[in-house]
Amino acid sequence: MVELKNISLSFGEKLILENVSFTIENNLTTVIVGPSGAGKSSILKIIAGLWRPDSGEIFFNGKDIFKMCESEYQTMRKKIGIVFQSNALFDSLSVTENILYFLPERKSLTDHELKEISERLLNFVNMDGTGDLYPEELSGGMKKRIAIARALAFNPKLILFDEPTTGLDPLNSASIIELIEKLKESGTTSVVVSHILNDVVELGEQIIVINDGSIVESGRIEKLITSEDPFVNKFFYRLIKHDRIMKSSYNMYELVNV
Repeated sequence: MVELKNISLSFGEKLILENVSFTIENNLTTVIVGPSGAGKSSILKIIAGLWRPDSGEIFFNGKDIFKMCESEYQTMRKKIGIVFQSNALFDSLSVTENILYFLPERKSLTDHELKEISERLLNFVNMDGTGDLYPEELSGGMKKRIAIARALAFNPKLILFDEPTTGLDPLNSASIIELIEKLKESGTTSVVVSHILNDVVELGEQIIVINDGSIVESGRIEKLITSEDPFVNKFFYRLIKHDRIMKSSYNMYELVNV
């Protein structure tokens, strides 16, 4: 679906990304993981078209986005939704107004049609009956689900999530993870930026580990917890330790039951 080739980005003398290359496969959940300041969110902004890299290429469904004409580029942009870490809801607008705000054709639709779209999206994110509420009346988990509903309003093929569970309690975190998994069932591809190991384990079908603007390693979790790379080993220490304990317990069980 999306391929990044040798993407580099800097602001002044500060290098943000250096020769980043990877492919986002259709209908797979890709998780980009790494410490704060590693360049994770910058990758999302580049994929979403909010930032342009200093060098490199980006292909969307096989087409170089930097060689697209304006109409092609705008069509491509409409196929990508983004859910910001801050949710970015408008405090002065109701839930329904927030959801419909970026819908391109909203001025040409009737009030009844707009209401149907809003109610369908609210149902999808398990927020029925909240259309008339305002952001200040919502919990953090509810705001996140409204932000997801807004990103879905124009039926994107790819959704980018920036730290979707940061600051949420375990129950709300679990509901957001379930929602992202539900999106996959409906045919939507997701890219998730996170530093939370639980998110990585639950969602990551392809995991990209980034540090200091460069990709250190990528693959499934089974590969990463057996990695010999010092940074990956340190980052996934808790999972590696748990894996070793489980293997040790299994070996002890075999010895005892011989």
